[in-house]
Amino acid sequence: MNKQYFRTGLRLAVAAAAVALVSACGTVSKVDDAGKTADPIFPAMTSASMPEGYYVNLENLGKIGPGMTKKQVMELIGHPQFSEGMFFVREWDYILKFRQPNGQPDKVCQYKVLFDKDMLAQSFHFLPTDCMAPAVVEQKPDNKQVQHITLSADATFGFGSATLRPLGIAALDDVVAKMSRVQVQSIDIVGYTDRIGSAASNNALSLRRANAVRDYFESRGVPGSIITVDGRGPAEPLVSCPGPKTAAVIDCLAPNRRTTIAIQSTQQ
Repeated sequence: MNKQYFRTGLRLAVAAAAVALVSACGTVSKVDDAGKTADPIFPAMTSASMPEGYYVNLENLGKIGPGMTKKQVMELIGHPQFSEGMFFVREWDYILKFRQPNGQPDKVCQYKVLFDKDMLAQSFHFLPTDCMAPAVVEQKPDNKQVQHITLSADATFGFGSATLRPLGIAALDDVVAKMSRVQVQSIDIVGYTDRIGSAASNNALSLRRANAVRDYFESRGVPGSIITVDGRGPAEPLVSCPGPKTAAVIDCLAPNRRTTIAIQSTQQ
């Protein structure tokens, strides 16, 4: 009798495991075989293991791209914060926090990674969609407005590089979309670095990054005649982090590594 109960229990356990595997293959956002969806659906933040979110390493976040395995994604930004499982599922969700300049409150965004039928990451979504392009609009008495945008250099460019990453391109595309709704009169782009390294190399890098943003705007049809660029290296730091070059100091100095964009415009 005990053997019969054991066999019955074993069959039920196997059946339950099979059901769990099959159900895990489903996707809330209806992801197709290519790892794409027209309607990304984000879970309620209250159901996350860390609903308050965590500070993501922007350098690592910027490295994520199509073709990565789940292990590679997890090594860069950790395990997803929702009970979606490690195997067979084709969408992972995160809650990420980003420090903001000038003493503004931290920004909290949801981030979704979608995988294709071979379990390789293929598409990526933020909620809100403009998560990587924070902006503050200031009204001027003459009916002009200046939109100040701060882009994190760690997410926009690779370390020590002036080549735009996919996250940086997505952020600039959002800026271009905003500019299409107003009459742009001038755009001032300024690149900054942290204090690590020589002043000469930092000044040169910050200028190259400002020029990269300008070049991208021009490629999207923005007239170069209304754009000015400047590279100020480690000048005008937002935070002060004393000490020699360590991982903790470099992480602390992240707000100083930025590119700012000031767009003066009038309503169309």
